Amino acid sequence: MSGYLKSLCLLLSLGLLVSACSKAGLAYRNLDWVISWRVNQYLDLDSQQKAWFKPKLQEHLTWHCSTELPKYVDWLQRTRDLVQQPAPDVSQLEAQMIEAEQAFHAVVQETNPTAVTLLADLRPEQVEQLYARMEKDNREDRQKLLEPPLEKQISERAERLEKRLNPWFGSLNETQKERVAKWASERRDQNRLWLENRARWQGEFRRVLDQRDAADFAPRMTHVLENRRGAHDEQATQAYEQSRQAMAALLSDLLAAADDKQRKQVNERLASMQTDLAGQICNG
Repeated sequence: MSGYLKSLCLLLSLGLLVSACSKAGLAYRNLDWVISWRVNQYLDLDSQQKAWFKPKLQEHLTWHCSTELPKYVDWLQRTRDLVQQPAPDVSQLEAQMIEAEQAFHAVVQETNPTAVTLLADLRPEQVEQLYARMEKDNREDRQKLLEPPLEKQISERAERLEKRLNPWFGSLNETQKERVAKWASERRDQNRLWLENRARWQGEFRRVLDQRDAADFAPRMTHVLENRRGAHDEQATQAYEQSRQAMAALLSDLLAAADDKQRKQVNERLASMQTDLAGQICNG
């Protein structure tokens, strides 16, 4: 699912919450503004739609900070305990990833009625605007991720991951860099598969949205939003599971090759997130 639909559906799961900012608490305190801004990037909501959307957003944020944040804080503590092991077990790391995905899905289910109602109320020109911006993103992603030769795609994949890992580990050592390069090479044409799956999902999304006046629009759109990774497609599901397993194995090897300084940095970053999020828990 693309960024605009993540924002539209208020997907506030842990991964989305903490991935962009070094201070999770700061990010969370501004989520109401961030989500509204992201929605308005892709949909020019009129004053009536904005007035309807604002209290719904606040309801979701209140639910999230009272119900979900305590679970995230606990998840972070268990993750801290796990990554302190000399060589964290791959299956345990994958289990933590699955749990984070389940938290993501819980938010999707909670917020889907709001997203579906908002989509149903879109005027034709708003839908055209959304489709145009989807196509713009698709063109840019194809240019960036598919046009380069495969070997360049692989090297750029490794570079992107190294960049994401640096705030956690600092500079990677040679063993870690080699492991990242191996992971990137093993994923081969992942860019193409990812974009093809997104295109299939967008096709289904557009077919349902174009029939938003139908009596069964709500359940059909709910199904589409809850199956953004192509859960109905066995091949797509298998590819995603393989990708998750490969990432768990990679993280295990990176931690096994980490020195004391790197392990301390990982732990301190997780602890900082844990403290920040704990401070945002509300009573509902």
